Amino acid sequence: MGFLPDNYRPASGSNDSNSNTDRKSRYFETKQLADGEQTTFRLCGLHDTGHVVAGWSYFTMEGRPRRFPTYPENFLDDIGLTYDGKTKGTGEKDKPKYFLSFVGLSKEADDFLVFTFQRRDLREQLEETLAMEDYQILPSGLANFFLTLKRKGTGTDTSFTLIPTLKAPTKADEKRWAENAELIWLPALFVGGDPFSGKPAEAQPSGLPPTHRDALGADHDVAVIIPEVMPAAGW
Repeated sequence: MGFLPDNYRPASGSNDSNSNTDRKSRYFETKQLADGEQTTFRLCGLHDTGHVVAGWSYFTMEGRPRRFPTYPENFLDDIGLTYDGKTKGTGEKDKPKYFLSFVGLSKEADDFLVFTFQRRDLREQLEETLAMEDYQILPSGLANFFLTLKRKGTGTDTSFTLIPTLKAPTKADEKRWAENAELIWLPALFVGGDPFSGKPAEAQPSGLPPTHRDALGADHDVAVIIPEVMPAAGW
């Protein structure tokens, strides 16, 4: 038993920064894509397993992110400024924004990341995919399809396209998920915690589960269904 922890980095010759050169980022937001770029990922888990959360978020005056399962109250003193409020000195306050965060297996990073969608059009495209009959979350917790997110344009002239491809996960990826699922807990985002620190004992998901809307306008929870015919495995 030594004094220093196992993960301690010796001061001599080590890099104490917390940048992406020191470790891979495990969070993805759409702004990370440049014009013409794309990323591919597979959905992992459900709201009931703590791998999908939805709610409201904003940045504080100090630049710290805060997330809530329901619309926050009494946030005006805490919330930061809009872009114009900061750049033009108007002092205009921002507003909480709705978000959806979920775990995805990234093809490019070859790792499980937390993906966050704030754009309404992207969430609608995801809902449309989840409403398709053959596109399901398997009992293993992985989707039987992957998604390719493409960006076109810059600034206010930016659009995103989410393209689903029916392709079952490999047995190796299902094994990886079984080994990592309990190590990821997205409700930690609501208390400013690290979602990669694992699921707390006796923890329960916060808020209502995300839903998809059918052609008649009815909302349905995302369910685990075993398709009658499995698509080929891989990306």
